[in-house]
Amino acid sequence: ILRLPSIAFLMTLYFLVYLAFNFFYIAFPIHAVTRLGWSLVETGIFFTAMSLMMVAVQGPLLKWASKKISDRALVTAGSLLLALAFVFYMSASVTSIYAGTALLALLALGNGLMWPSLLAIVSKATDTDVQGAVQGFAGSVAAVASIIGLLAGGFMYGVIEARIFAVSAAITGVVFVVALFGGPSVPQPERQV
Repeated sequence: ILRLPSIAFLMTLYFLVYLAFNFFYIAFPIHAVTRLGWSLVETGIFFTAMSLMMVAVQGPLLKWASKKISDRALVTAGSLLLALAFVFYMSASVTSIYAGTALLALLALGNGLMWPSLLAIVSKATDTDVQGAVQGFAGSVAAVASIIGLLAGGFMYGVIEARIFAVSAAITGVVFVVALFGGPSVPQPERQV
């Protein structure tokens, strides 16, 4: 699968996206409880609000946007928004965190635009006879990134604390730069009907 044109490049981007997000997912609850003093209920409300916003973005908003905007532009915009949102979570100030939470729409919007669009690019980069294998491999890449992200993110939070969110922002920033300035060209194979 990695020998297919552009797939190794796209899987690297996919891995980075999942890694950055899993750093956030493991570190934010610890940050919220230990540094911000949030209760488990407040932390749960935060993640519930974020999940609902992602559903809204990945549903009607992405459906509308994907008809008008290219997948590459959606990945570019989504990765920039996601990188910006991660920066807000570094603060120990509850006001700043709530400002970041108010900008949670950035996180939901960035995540909601980027992931499905990146999967669409992966799908379009392969012939129909190998799409299932490539999508399965992409799922494996995401699982590996999730495992590494959760383990390394938890350890890193213990060492660098809230700066882990800057790491997530930097990783997502790399995806933004690559999406903006391009990588290898992604072929568009003909579709079999």
